[in-house]
Amino acid sequence: MGFVPLHNHSDYSLLDGASQISKIVDRACDLGMDSVALTDHGVMYGVLDLVKKCKDKGIKPIIGNEMYVINGSIDDPQPKKEKRYHLVVLAKNHTGYKNLVKLTTISHLNGMRGRGIFSRPCIDKFLLSKYSEGLIVSTACLGGEIPQAILKGRLDVAEEIALWYKKLFADDFYLEIQDHGSIEDRIVNVEILKIGRKHQIKVIATNDAHYISNMDVESHDALLCILTGKLISDEKRLRYTGTEYIKSENEMLELFKDHIDDESIKEAVNNTVEISKKIEEFDLFGNYRMPKFPVKEDKDSFSFLKDLSYEGLLMRLKKKDLKEVDEIYKKRISSELEIINDMGFPDYFLVVWDYIKFARDNSIPVGPGRGSAAGSLVAYALQITNIDPVEHGLLFERFLNPARKSMPDIDTDFCIDRRNEVIDYVTNRYGEDKVAQIITFNKMTSKAVLKDVARVLDIPYGEADKLAKLIPVVRGKPFKLNEMIDKKTPCKEFRDKYINDNKVKRWIDLALRIEGTNKTYGVHAAGVVIASDPLDELVPLQRNNEGQIITQYSMDDIESLGLLKMDFLGLKNLTMIDKTVSLINQSTGKKINIDELPQNDCKTFELIGRGDLEGVFQLESSGMKQVVKDFKPNSLEDISSILALYRPGPLDAGLIPKFINRKNGNEKVDFPHPFIKSILTETYGIMVYQEQIMKIAQDLAGYSLGDADLLRRAMGKKKVSEMVKHRNIFVGGSMKKGVNEKLANDLFDQMVLFAEYCFNKSHSTAYGAVTYQTAFLKAHFPVAYMAALLSVNSGSSDKMQRYISNCYSMGIEVISPSINFSGIDFTIKNSQILFGLSAIKNLGDSAIRNIIENRNKFGNFKSLSDLCDRLPSNVLNKRNIESLIHCGALDEFSINNNRAQLLSDLEYVIEWASSRNRDRLSGQGNLFDSEDEFSNVAFSDSQLTKVEDYSLIEKLRLEKQLLGFYLSDHPLKHLTKPAKLVSPISISQLEDSKDRTKVSLVAMIPELKQITTRKGDRMAIVQLEDLSGSCESIVFPKTYTRLSEFLLTDTRLLVWGTIDKKSDKTQLIIDDCREIDNLKLLIINLESYQASDVKVQNTLRDCLIKFRPDKGTCGVKIPVLAAVRNKNSITYVKFGDQFCIGDIQGACKLLEDKSFQINLKSLVS
Repeated sequence: MGFVPLHNHSDYSLLDGASQISKIVDRACDLGMDSVALTDHGVMYGVLDLVKKCKDKGIKPIIGNEMYVINGSIDDPQPKKEKRYHLVVLAKNHTGYKNLVKLTTISHLNGMRGRGIFSRPCIDKFLLSKYSEGLIVSTACLGGEIPQAILKGRLDVAEEIALWYKKLFADDFYLEIQDHGSIEDRIVNVEILKIGRKHQIKVIATNDAHYISNMDVESHDALLCILTGKLISDEKRLRYTGTEYIKSENEMLELFKDHIDDESIKEAVNNTVEISKKIEEFDLFGNYRMPKFPVKEDKDSFSFLKDLSYEGLLMRLKKKDLKEVDEIYKKRISSELEIINDMGFPDYFLVVWDYIKFARDNSIPVGPGRGSAAGSLVAYALQITNIDPVEHGLLFERFLNPARKSMPDIDTDFCIDRRNEVIDYVTNRYGEDKVAQIITFNKMTSKAVLKDVARVLDIPYGEADKLAKLIPVVRGKPFKLNEMIDKKTPCKEFRDKYINDNKVKRWIDLALRIEGTNKTYGVHAAGVVIASDPLDELVPLQRNNEGQIITQYSMDDIESLGLLKMDFLGLKNLTMIDKTVSLINQSTGKKINIDELPQNDCKTFELIGRGDLEGVFQLESSGMKQVVKDFKPNSLEDISSILALYRPGPLDAGLIPKFINRKNGNEKVDFPHPFIKSILTETYGIMVYQEQIMKIAQDLAGYSLGDADLLRRAMGKKKVSEMVKHRNIFVGGSMKKGVNEKLANDLFDQMVLFAEYCFNKSHSTAYGAVTYQTAFLKAHFPVAYMAALLSVNSGSSDKMQRYISNCYSMGIEVISPSINFSGIDFTIKNSQILFGLSAIKNLGDSAIRNIIENRNKFGNFKSLSDLCDRLPSNVLNKRNIESLIHCGALDEFSINNNRAQLLSDLEYVIEWASSRNRDRLSGQGNLFDSEDEFSNVAFSDSQLTKVEDYSLIEKLRLEKQLLGFYLSDHPLKHLTKPAKLVSPISISQLEDSKDRTKVSLVAMIPELKQITTRKGDRMAIVQLEDLSGSCESIVFPKTYTRLSEFLLTDTRLLVWGTIDKKSDKTQLIIDDCREIDNLKLLIINLESYQASDVKVQNTLRDCLIKFRPDKGTCGVKIPVLAAVRNKNSITYVKFGDQFCIGDIQGACKLLEDKSFQINLKSLVS
C-alpha cells in the first residue's frame, strides 16, 4: 500500500493556493511519501522549484497542470461561450514534459477564455490528441467533464467521454474520486466507480489540496477574500469546505467509507502509487542551450570572435599594428580568448557584441559597463564595455573563471526610452519563437500582508497602517512577522500588542501563515531569454497584461535550464546624458563625445566636493551627499571607492569614517605587509574590492586568479570545510614567500572579515564612470544638464520640484511653457530652461505632435482664435486648451497674462473656429482662405465679455493641477525675511534630520485625507509642501480635534511637529499649526550689548513665559524674534518655540513697561 498526493495547488495558483512548494515537499516527507505532484491551475510556474526541492529531499517530483478543456476549438474566430472543464495532466517522461509545456503555452497564447479574474487558459480535445504522448491524465474535481455529466444525470455522456479518453490515453487515463463533504462528491464517486468497473478504467483517490494542513483553513480563507475583495464575515462569497489539505494515507483510506466499499478505496489509493511508479526520471537541467551566432561559412564562431577582438583592440589603443601594442595587452587578450573558447562561450560574446553594435550603430546610448564584465579586455575590445580593465586593474577571472564553469553574465544598460528597440532587434534576429522576457513573482511582505488581512477582517485602514508602520525597514526590506513577535523583536510595542490583544493576535497569526506567498506576477525589469530552439519546447509561455510573451519560469529557473539569459536594463541616466549632449549641440554648436571626457577635470571634482549633487548618478541621496562632501574625491578611483563603500555592510562596519580620515590625512595609512602595499594603496590601506582579495591571494600566497576567485567565493559564503582548506593553502603559500605563519593567519582572518563587505571593482568602476560623466556635464553645462534632468523626470512631481529648486539655487530660471516656443522636452532659451509640453498633464502625445507640426509648417500662433482655427477640436480639444491656459502656455495671447479671460473666451472661440472649419470643408471658405494657409482675417472680440483674472492663489492652484507643482510663482515665495527664521528647516531637509527631532516649518497643504479610527475618532494624513519638496504628515485624533479648522486644502501654515522615521519613509507628526495669513510675528528690538546681557535675557524670559498659549487649545500662538542691531546691520534671532505667546496685548504691554521696543510684523509680505 501507500499513497501519493497527485492533486496539489501551490501559491503559484495565485491567491487560490496557500501552500509554498517547500512546505508541500516537507509535508509529503513528514507523511512518509516517496513522491508528490504539483498541479496548479492552468500554469507550470512552480514545477522547477518542485523538482529542485524534491531532489534536495530525495523524493520524486511529479510535474503536472490542472488544465481547462473545452469541447469546441480554441481557434474558432468567433468563440462561443463554452463550458471549461478541469483535467489533471501529468508528465510521465521527458516527451510528456515537452508536450505539457506545449499545451500550457498554447492555452495561454491562443486559448484564453473569460474576463478579468475569471479568465482561464484553455485547450481543446484536438490539441490534447496531438500532444498526448507521454502524458497521464485524470478526471479532476467536480469541475471535470465526466463529473459534470454525472451531476446533470447524463450517465451515457459520462461513459462516452470516459471511453474517448481511454481510447486516446489507454492505461494512462484514470478516473478520479474526491470527497470534500458534499453530496455531489458522493453522487459522482459512486457513478465513477461504476464506469471504471464497466470499462476497465482504473480509479485514483485524490484530495484537491490548496493548503498544507487543517491548521491552514482560516488563512487560506483569508487568501480567497483577498482575491475576491470580500470580508471573511461576508455570508455570500466563495468558500472552501476546510478539507482541502494534503492528507495522509490513513486519512485517505477513511475518507470515503460512508459511500464506498473498503476494497475499492484501497485500490483507488494504491493506484496513486502505480502512477508514481510510471513517472520516469528525466533531467531538465544541465547542458547549456546557447544560440549559435550566424557567421560566414569560411569562419567558425571562435575565429570570428578572435578577429573582431584583435581589430577592436587596435582601434581602442589607437594602433595600426599588433606589434605596436604593449605586451601586457597582447598576453591578456590572448589568455582571455583561450579561456572563452575552452569554456565554450564564443557564441555568447558574439550574441552580446551583435546587439550592442546594433545599439551603437543606431545611436542608442549604451552604458560603459555593468557587473564583472567590465573586467574583460575582450569585452572592451568588442565595445561591449567602455572601461579599460588593464588601466583600472580589473580582473577577468572575477567575470569568467576557468576553475568554475558557469555561464558568463554580461548585463547591459541602455537608454530607458529605447531599450525596447534592442529587444525587438534580438527578437527579429533569432526569431520570435526563441526570445521572450522573463516573469517575476510579487510576494506578500510583512507590511503588505498585514494590511491585506486587516482589510478582509474589516479592521480600519488607520489601525492597519499604524501597526504596519511599526515594522522597521532595513535596506529596503521590512522585518518578517516572526521576527516582530520574537523575544528579540526590533519593536517592543508590536510584540506587546500581539501578546496582549487577542484581536491583534488573531490578525497577525493569520498574516503569518500567508506571509511570503505569491500574490501577483509581473515582468522582470531586465531579463530576456534567448534560446537555440523554440522556447515552447523547453519553457511554458504566456502573455502579460500588455500582450507581451513572457516565460512562466522565473530568472533562476531559466538559468538552471541552461538557457541564455541576458539583462537589458533601462538606465534613465543614459537617456539624460544623451539629451544633455543633444541640448549642448543645439545651444552652443559643441559636439561632446561622452566617452572621451578629460578624466581629471577640476571643475567636476569641485562640484562633487561641495555636494551640489542633485541629479548626479548614484550621489544624490542625502547620506551620500554628506559622505562625498567629507571625502572630497579627486579621481575616478575615489568615486569608485565611495560607490563600493556606500552599502549596508561597510556602513554598518563604520568603514566610511575610517576611509575619509585616511584620505584627508587624519589617520595613518598602514599596510599589513609590503607585498600588498601596491594592491591597497588606491583605497588607503583598506580592503574595499573583491578583486583586492584575489590579488592578495595571488601575490602573497601564489594562487592562480581562478583559484583566488574560488577563495573569494568561499570567504563570502563562509563554508567551514572550504575555509579550512583555503587557510592551509593560503598560509602555506605565504610562508613560502617569507611571511611568518602568525601574520599569514592574521591576514587571512582580515580577508574573511572584509570579504563580507567587499564589492565588485569592475561594477563600481563602470558606474563611477557614469557618475563622473553626469557630474562633468552638470559642472560645465548646467543649463543643458538641468533641462535634460527635468525632461527625463517629468513623470515625478516630487523630483521635478526638487530639481527646479536646485535650478534656482544655481541661478538658472525655469520659465513657464509657451505654445510658440516650448518643445516636447525641456529646452534652452536665452540661458533659461523653457518648460516642455510633455510635462503638462491632460495634453497627450498626439496633441503635442500636432501643435509642433503645425507651428513648424505655418509659424507661430498669433492668438487663441488663431490656435483654434489652425488646430480644430478634433485635433486639439477643449480640455487640451484649458490645460494650456491654466499652466501659462497661452499667457502671450492675453493682456497682463489674464488666464481667466482666455478661459472665458474659449467656448465662443472654439465655436467660431468650428464654424470656419465646417465652411472650409463644405467649400464655402472665406475669400482669403487657401488650401495650405490659414486666413489672416482678424477674429472679432466684440462679443466677448471682459472678466477679471484669477487671484494669485487661484491661478497658482490651477497651474499646479496641470504641472504637479507651482512654477510661475509660489504662495510661499512672499514670506518676509523674519518669517523665514520661524521656519529654519525645509521639507527636503527632514530626511537628513534625526528621528524624534522637534521642528517648525512653513508649508502648504496640497491634499489631505481624513480617516476614522475604529473607535470612531477622526484623524488625518496630510501632504505638506514647501519650495523644496513635499512630505507626508500625520495628525492623530486628539491633535486633529484641536486643529481641524486649520487643516484645509491650499492653506498656508506654520507647523510645529516631530520627525518620525519608524516606517520606511520619513514623516512629520504634526503637534500644532496656525494659518500664516492671519499670523503675526512679535519682534523685540535689541542692541547687541542687550542681547548678550544675562539680566536682559532673564527679564525677557520672565515676560514671555507669563503669556504662553494655553495647552490643548487652538488659540493665538505668536512666534517671537529678536532684531539685534550691531552698528548698521540687523540680525534676526528666533526665540525657542516654548516662548511663543498667546496673549498679544498683555505681552506687548508688559514688554513696553520694561522699556523694550517692539513691533508686530506679518509673515507674508
